Amino acid sequence: MTDTPIEQLLQQHFSIDALQRSPAPLRQALGMLGGWLAAERDTAYPHTPYAELLTQLSDTSLPAHGMPVAQFLQELDTTVLANTAQLNHPQYIGHMTQALPWISVLAEAFTATLNQNQVKIETAYVSTLIEKQILGWLHRQVYQQPDAVYTQAMAATSGALGNVVNGGTMGNLTALAVALEQQLPGTRKRGLFAAMQESGYAGLAVIGSARSHYSVKKALATLGLGENALHLVAVDRDNRIDVAALEATIADLKLRKIKVVAMIGIAGTTETGAIDPLAAMAAIAARENIWFHVDAAWGGALLIAERYRALYDGIALADSVVIDGHKLLWVPMAQSMVLFKDSASLNLLKHNANYILRDNSGDLGQTSLEGSRRFDALKLWTSFKVLGVSGYTTLLQQAATLSGQLQDLLADQQDFELVTRSDTFILTYRYVPAHLRQRMESLLASGDVEAASELNKQLNTLNAKLQNRQKAQGHSFVSRTVLESTRYPGPTNVLRVVMTNVKTRPHHLRAILAEQRAIGQALVAELGL
Repeated sequence: MTDTPIEQLLQQHFSIDALQRSPAPLRQALGMLGGWLAAERDTAYPHTPYAELLTQLSDTSLPAHGMPVAQFLQELDTTVLANTAQLNHPQYIGHMTQALPWISVLAEAFTATLNQNQVKIETAYVSTLIEKQILGWLHRQVYQQPDAVYTQAMAATSGALGNVVNGGTMGNLTALAVALEQQLPGTRKRGLFAAMQESGYAGLAVIGSARSHYSVKKALATLGLGENALHLVAVDRDNRIDVAALEATIADLKLRKIKVVAMIGIAGTTETGAIDPLAAMAAIAARENIWFHVDAAWGGALLIAERYRALYDGIALADSVVIDGHKLLWVPMAQSMVLFKDSASLNLLKHNANYILRDNSGDLGQTSLEGSRRFDALKLWTSFKVLGVSGYTTLLQQAATLSGQLQDLLADQQDFELVTRSDTFILTYRYVPAHLRQRMESLLASGDVEAASELNKQLNTLNAKLQNRQKAQGHSFVSRTVLESTRYPGPTNVLRVVMTNVKTRPHHLRAILAEQRAIGQALVAELGL
């Protein structure tokens, strides 16, 4: 008897017995995954022109009928894998997303297979405890509170040490939502307009450095404060917030009767990796009764290794901290955490419903801005179980070694200049041919700011074009940004690298610099510099 359509579909795509009898597609998929993790492809970055890809993928009509899995995997390979940045390639050093250990990919597969919804214990039984354990582990690294605090937190059915969230953006939003309710009570229920009318304040503000992540503006817009509520304070040459300028900003806001809801310190700025003077900021926040939030999405993971703790002096005084697991904890995106010094803080966001999230149920969704959430904590739990603190310390030490190796290489080059370095493995530099460097030094020494500014613009163009051409060629990849905190007049384009690719070795770094030099020399001729 002929199988019905539903029986055929179940046999093809749901039956594990059928897959075991015909495992070729599974072998094909595993081969593709293994090849990707092994960085078997030649190029670090795709080099098919974007317009060509757009043409290939412009059909917006849904497929009427399915295709065999083996045929789909072939299309996946030629369309997606062939045109995707290969993060495991040793010459990909441009962004914060990491080359992954294979165990973390298996954890991702288990996360999808289990398909738990972390909103409530009914749909996240043991995974609720795994998530709470992960939060306890990271909270202990940040705040170092007594054992009793963590024993109580694991058993608690109300309150939480933090939330596992889908990225640092959601972590910053959660922290600022709590800060707003704590600093302006009643906002959540009555709304911002009513709360402001009763407050006596002329406005609200959040303060951070000029290196603040763009997610802060998004959070303030979402919370109704508006992007203009963010007051950015200048940074020093080390790209850390200028404490004197911070004090002046607070004094000015107080004179204008503007309430400072929160102050944001950064522990690893996205652009340069700098760590703000957290202890000094914490003291100011305590004196002024301001919520102190630390965006440690990038750098917070370094607290796992004891040798880095001194860099974060003052972080334990923060009211809230964000850490991303998908950055320096080497797990797949997206996996982040927002932690709170006081486990009662998140109760300011507490919400309940009759069918789930009952009061004191222990449901993690009680204090989360998100509803349905994946069991993403499994990825980090797996990595900690497999790698341990010692494994993570080794990975971080390798990043520090690689960062030092590139700094040494740059110091030996006549046509490259290191612009910024950081203890969190992010460096910025730029290509400056020797004759242009000599001209710039002469102009700066003579005080000819106008001519130096014009030359700096030409160097900006040179480096922007260099990075674009390097990306188009695809052999290697670095990113770029613009800094205003350099010794040069005006904004300065710099090449930016993140030295955490565990596959990268010194000969790869030399190859990257050689490629950039060749591109730079060609551009100097083209631009008539």
